[in-house]
Order: sequence, then C-alpha cells, then structure tokens
Amino acid sequence: MGNIFHDIYDKMKESEKDYLINHSGSTSDSKNEKIRSGQSYLYKKYGMESEVIEVRFKKKVSGSFLNQALLLTEKRFPYFNTKLIEKGGDFYIVQNEQSMVARRTQKLAQLGHIKCGYHLIDITYYDYSVFVSFHHALCDGRGIMPFVETIIYYYCNLQYGTKNPPDGVRLADEPLLPGETVDPFMHEYEFNKDKEFISLSRDAFAIPENVAVEEKVNYRYEVKVSHSQFMRICKENNATPVILLSLLMSHGIAELYPDYDKSINANVAADMREALDCPNTFKNCVKSMILPYSREFSQKSLAEQAGEYREILKAQRDRDYCRKEANAMMGLSDKLDTLESYEEKQKIMTFYEGMLLNTYIISYLGQFKLGENEKYVSEIHLYNSGTIGLGINMIACGDSFIFDFKQNFPSDKYVDAFCKELQKLSVEYKVSGAISFTTPGDSIIKRG
Repeated sequence: MGNIFHDIYDKMKESEKDYLINHSGSTSDSKNEKIRSGQSYLYKKYGMESEVIEVRFKKKVSGSFLNQALLLTEKRFPYFNTKLIEKGGDFYIVQNEQSMVARRTQKLAQLGHIKCGYHLIDITYYDYSVFVSFHHALCDGRGIMPFVETIIYYYCNLQYGTKNPPDGVRLADEPLLPGETVDPFMHEYEFNKDKEFISLSRDAFAIPENVAVEEKVNYRYEVKVSHSQFMRICKENNATPVILLSLLMSHGIAELYPDYDKSINANVAADMREALDCPNTFKNCVKSMILPYSREFSQKSLAEQAGEYREILKAQRDRDYCRKEANAMMGLSDKLDTLESYEEKQKIMTFYEGMLLNTYIISYLGQFKLGENEKYVSEIHLYNSGTIGLGINMIACGDSFIFDFKQNFPSDKYVDAFCKELQKLSVEYKVSGAISFTTPGDSIIKRG
C-alpha cells in the first residue's frame, strides 16, 4: 500500500513539474525554457559556489529603502524572480511565486534553497554593504550588472533623494530589450570554415598553488587603485585596463619564478554577446581568451607588449572564431542531452571539475553606471570561493579600479608582486590584508 501512495505522489510531482515548465520561463509568457547557457555549472558535486557582487556604501544600509528599491528593480527584471526545476537531469527556468526579499545577515544563503525562496539570486545586507549573490548557470557578471545598477539607483533615490538616473540604467517601467532573455546556446552558428584562426597553447607555467585542495575556505586581497593614474599608464602605452593588468601580473609572476619554463598565461574571461548576435541577453555568454607571456615577449617595451596583446585579443574576438568556439561549447550540452538522469550527467561533468587553467585567471566586469550616486558608493567588489590557484576580478567604480585577488591559499606573494609593479609606474593603491571567506554551494538539488 505504501508503494502505491509513493507512486501516486511521484506522478503528482512530475505532473506539477510538467505544468510549471510548460507555462512559464524567464518571463510569464515564455515556456519550456531549458538551461543550455551555463549548463555546465549545474552538476558540481557539492554545488556551484555563489558569485557575489558586494556594493559598499559610505553610510549604513537601510533595509526598508533597500527592499523598496528591490521591489522596483524586480519589475524591470522578471527573469531574476525565477527558480529552477529539475527533470530527467535537465534544468528549466520557471517563474517564482515568491518575491525576493533583502535580509539583514552576514551569512549568505545557498542559492536555490528554501531560505532564499528557491531563487538563483539573493540580496542581503549588513552594515555598509549590500550583497547580490547570483548563480553562474542563470547569468554571468554582465548579465547581473544591469540589475545591480538599477537597485543602486532606486536605493539612492529613496535614501538620498537623487532624481536623475545614470545614462543606460534600466528603470522599472521600461520594457525588456530585444533578445534580453535569449539563450545564445540553443543552436549552432555558421562561420567561415576556410578562415585561418589563431592557435594558442593552454600548456602554460603552473604556479605551485594551482592544485585542488579539500579546504573550502578561500582567501582574497582587495586592491584599490586610482582610476585616472591607471588609465594614464594605459593611454601612454596604448593598453586597455585588462591588458595592463595582465602585463603587470605576468611580469610579477616572472619575477617570482625567474626559472619559469613555459609561457605565463593570463586566462581572460571574454563576452561573446556581439559575435553571437545576442547583445542584450542576460544569460551566460562567456569564453576564455589567452594572453601568453614568454621570455622573448618579456624583453619588449610595455608599449610593444600592449600592442601585441591587442592583436592577440582581436584575433580571439574575431566573429567567426567566437562562433566556432561557441559551437564547440555546445557539443558538451549535446552530449548531456543524450543522457537521461542527473547522476549520469554529473558523472560526465566530474571530469571537467578537475580541469585547471594555468597560470591564472582574469575577469573584468567593466564600469558601473552610477552617475551622481557615485558619491554615495565607496567600492564595488566581485568574488566567489571555489577558486583553484589564483584569480583576479576587476571592476571600475567611480574614481577607482577595484581588484579582488581570490585564491585557495593565504600567501600575499602574488598581490605583493602586483603592487610592486604598480609602484614602479607610480600608481597609487591601497591593499587589504588577507580576508578568509566562503561563498556557499547551491542547493538546487538534494545531494548525498
């Protein structure tokens, strides 16, 4: 008798899943919206660690004004008021009947957990900081950035009475942009197969710490740099902020390890939206580019190095090259589609969890649109735990660049090497001590 009731319950649950999947998605009028973009982040053994954008204000945060700002922001971004449903090992986005609530706490919730209403983003605050946690399977940094800009605007509007929204900030009563909820990995792309593409090796110098460890605690160092001074060096050498960061960090690593026997690689996260004709999508649309630093390259002037890096990045941003790489990335999703259960798909993805990128990783989120509210925000940071080796997140915020060095070891030798390079160029900076932290793994599915 017990088995009969159990079978009836299972059928009812499956029927409920089918109904929800077929009646909503990123918006109330979309349906059957399976995650393909960001799919690889859904099968980690202990869950995908939250990414966190921390906005630090100069005055303590008001929970009342923050929740009013969140309600207004939620109207403009219905695709963040969603949850995931698992069926046959696949995950579907559906609308969430629970609105988001900003909670005062220092503890971050597991995304997808009942404690945050099963949402894949969560907003918390404490003292001077607002924390926007998000899941990489739902969106990337560029996808969540407009949401953060909007909530900052409405919060400052309510708290400080500012009236003029910064140019480009999306407001509550504005419609979605064309293709804002498009998944860029639903179909293959045509590209010129006769074109000769750049070929770069990922077989690079490995720092000693670039190994997986059982310890869940990560460490980060925060570096705040003068925007005007950093940009002056960029302009003098025809460099971009990312190029200058990679040149300084790679040179710093070369100084630490003068016997390096392979190229020092900066693996740079790159936005593919334009190449895939989906400039407005909020969904994950990132690939990795390589900037190699060899002994021969190290002998060139900073301006020569920057010029060469510009050409290397241009080749990797080539429209056809990006489409070729996007097709290759979709091959993994196609493989997962042939498997029928979560366990089978997770087994395949276990292989990718152990993959390492030598030598280090860079992610540049860009310039936040703050407008006149810039005077109320002191810093914006981006970080997550689960890092293997060294990663550097970069943000432009007001009159500063913010660098978050995140790593699975406490040593300050890499941030110190970077700061020494800044000193050589007479760029002013402030650096924190080691900050130990964890961002929790998700709870979108029950795990053993």
